[in-house]
Amino acid sequence: MSAMTNINFLNSLRVFLITLFLGLCVVPCLAWGDDLDNDDSLDLLNAWQGTSTGASRIPKPISQSAENITVLTAKEIGQLNAHTLADILDTVPGVQMQLRGAPGGVAFTYVQSTNYNHITVLLDGISINDLGDHFANVSAIPAQIIERVEIVKGSASSAWGQALGGVINVITKSPEQRKLGGSVTASIGERTTADTRAEITGTSGRLGYYLSSGYLGSNGISPNSALSLNSNSTYAKLAYALPGQGEMQASFNYYHTDRGTVYSPDILDFKEKQNVNSLLATLALNKPLSDSLVLDIHASHINDRQTNFDTLISSGSEWTVFGKSQISAVKASLLWRTENNTLVGGSDYEHVEYTNDSSFRKKDRWGVYLNDTLTLGPLSVSPGVRFDRTGTGDQVSAAFGTTWQVTDTTLLRAYTARGFGVFQFTQNVSPEKIWTSQVGAESTAIPYLWLKTTLFRNEIWNVYSSRNLDPAVPERRIALGAELEARTVPVFNTSLGAGYTFTDTVRTIDDHQVYESARHTLQLALRYDDSTYRGVLNGRHVYWNGVPGYGGKYWGLIWDLHLGATLLKRENSSLELFFTGHNLFNGKQFMDETLPNNSRWFEGGMRVRF
Repeated sequence: MSAMTNINFLNSLRVFLITLFLGLCVVPCLAWGDDLDNDDSLDLLNAWQGTSTGASRIPKPISQSAENITVLTAKEIGQLNAHTLADILDTVPGVQMQLRGAPGGVAFTYVQSTNYNHITVLLDGISINDLGDHFANVSAIPAQIIERVEIVKGSASSAWGQALGGVINVITKSPEQRKLGGSVTASIGERTTADTRAEITGTSGRLGYYLSSGYLGSNGISPNSALSLNSNSTYAKLAYALPGQGEMQASFNYYHTDRGTVYSPDILDFKEKQNVNSLLATLALNKPLSDSLVLDIHASHINDRQTNFDTLISSGSEWTVFGKSQISAVKASLLWRTENNTLVGGSDYEHVEYTNDSSFRKKDRWGVYLNDTLTLGPLSVSPGVRFDRTGTGDQVSAAFGTTWQVTDTTLLRAYTARGFGVFQFTQNVSPEKIWTSQVGAESTAIPYLWLKTTLFRNEIWNVYSSRNLDPAVPERRIALGAELEARTVPVFNTSLGAGYTFTDTVRTIDDHQVYESARHTLQLALRYDDSTYRGVLNGRHVYWNGVPGYGGKYWGLIWDLHLGATLLKRENSSLELFFTGHNLFNGKQFMDETLPNNSRWFEGGMRVRF
């Protein structure tokens, strides 16, 4: 076996044996307990009563959010046997994922067919997008540390600055209110694809803690056998409850990976390996100043290093491409809340430095914003405005939205916003800009059924791309689309879900369709959960609308099956077995034949909670 094979196998074997040992220790302490409470079953009659902060930085009910928002809860995430955030996003209607190689490989995220670098990804409110081209490494966030995910589809620049195509806000787990708890998980799949993780959490007095660490590796899954992976990650959070009211938090996130990203001996005569090191440290204060006024301060530092090792296969010629991002940031806001009004105002400051093989650049960037939500009976109104000094031109972003709860079971939404994005940090080019408009409705008027529909229009200009008629000349694009989602109430512990998104994206100069902007996205789901046994069958289809001649294939659906069984359970302790079959029918779904999707493969594992 190769060196990486040995590393993957030994890591998997070591943690699997530890998990098995803990499981055997737990068995004598467990009785065949009563079924866990099923109170968290999907209550579609209150589908929009959850809260979200991702759109406007205001914690408020989704029923008062005019934007098109999707929220994934801890329960929904746990049903997927996911390895990273990329696996979770791959199941969301309106989101298109381009995955390369094994779990943890390079993943590109598209929302309603906007470009991957149009999306801002936040980890507890801190952007993890790099400075090179605003790429967000969603494969670097382990699923284990995630409590919930909020996805805003459409411009959110009036709150977050450069968020042209939307925001994905990842909220990590908080310390549990008990002395000690945690879990150990190990899984093994084909070609020594191994995911081994442990987490501990608890609270002692005023101090709470959460710590997670893990290893994810693979020797590459056919047909991407050259796209091997070897990664490690560690996440830690401390939370201290201040006397009276308020809380201080500190967090630390470290990620390292060596992975293959491209292997094309026949077409490109090219292969690439990538080394990534990422460090994120944060310090936060949340302090109520009165019954209606709350101060929130965040300080953070990010250090990202990426080196690509490129090779021409036929000649063996090698070269490297290096990039380093450093971002030091301070964010402060005041939240004022009354019975009918919630207002947040604040400022963000960043000192950014970017180094690559040919240049070094640094800038100081800052922005100020004001966002409001006013409720008048069944009507809510949400205006917002933000000013940004980006270093490549000053930007003003504005948004206005409204919701109207027509009846107890029907909600209407309307939203329009202007936003921007700076995606070529090393070049003095004007930011890309967007004007987005949406109207939608959400209803549970039909018994046992939740429906949500959204119509949208996105106009984007100052777009620089190699796909342009002239790559040196920016172009303007218009995308018209519709999104429909449906879910059923669980009957006999079984529910159905579906989502369909259509987007027609054209460039205005000649009304020609924009290639590699997905036209059709379909998500299907069959779920079963009786608190002991669970299963999810997911089907997805993305019509990528690839460049003719690039050999893209995207017919039919990709089906994944996730199974789990909680065999032993009592209070906070349990023993769980899980299994996943990926791409059950060997479907093909890729925009470029040099980057085919994975064929059918299987994995399974064990989790001990204590």
